[in-house]
Amino acid sequence: MMQRAAAVQTELSEKDAEFTGIDRTGSDSGESAPAAAPPPVTRFWEVDSWRGVAIITMVIFHLMFDLRNFGGVPVVLHEGFWFYFQRFTATSFITLAGVSVVLSYNRALFLRGSVDGLAWKTARRGLHILGIGLILSLVMRVAVLPPIDFGVLHLIGTSIVCSIPLLNKRWLTLAVAGVLYALSYLLQYMNVQAPAGVSWLVPLGIEPPGYYYSDYFPFPHWFAIFLIGVFVGTVFYEGGARKLPLPNFGGIFPFPVLQFFGRHSLVIYVIHQPILIGLLLLTGTITLG
Repeated sequence: MMQRAAAVQTELSEKDAEFTGIDRTGSDSGESAPAAAPPPVTRFWEVDSWRGVAIITMVIFHLMFDLRNFGGVPVVLHEGFWFYFQRFTATSFITLAGVSVVLSYNRALFLRGSVDGLAWKTARRGLHILGIGLILSLVMRVAVLPPIDFGVLHLIGTSIVCSIPLLNKRWLTLAVAGVLYALSYLLQYMNVQAPAGVSWLVPLGIEPPGYYYSDYFPFPHWFAIFLIGVFVGTVFYEGGARKLPLPNFGGIFPFPVLQFFGRHSLVIYVIHQPILIGLLLLTGTITLG
């Protein structure tokens, strides 16, 4: 896994903004950009900082995951503090991914002056992230580690593609998010399960008995969270400007550090686990035997 992560790091650094939330981003999701309008803001410090916090909490959670799975540390991750800690991290990433696709779309709209070709440009972004997720799934299978059948990268990549028809329809976006959110809980309440050995329903949140995974984000629930991010991006960053007054803390510590982590979150996501496991092995804290 470490060799594969190193091999793709250069490519990921160039595409990082596609995952992190801003593709040199800015403006709104209208059908056209006024010719005399000022250029969209390149980055918003609060978006990068929020993502930076999320990447730090992700690394912390995965450290605890490794200590429990490989080091025998008796920590409970599926309930209590660590459960909500992980939920905060995942919700932050996916909401920000929704904000990001709006900002990226509108930046491209401003530069092009029309919507021509924007759907394909956005789809390529989603397919790129989905492709990285599929590669990681293959690596996990080859390494005989707990599978990633539909993890966060699969979810974000698929969500970007599926959100394209909704990018400039804020209220429809919110309505679809509400329906999907309710559907996800209905499936859970009804305890719908796939037949044993059937895995193709897993992305829909329908799991076979005894299903085990290391990274799992069922589509109906988490796509709803993504669409809420799309709605937030459309409402609060309309026209490439922040709609709520906010002091500029971007240059005050620790925000520059958080922004750095936020801008490079895709690279960090791909390489952090091999690095964590390598360090824990070197210090004798865990064993993979």
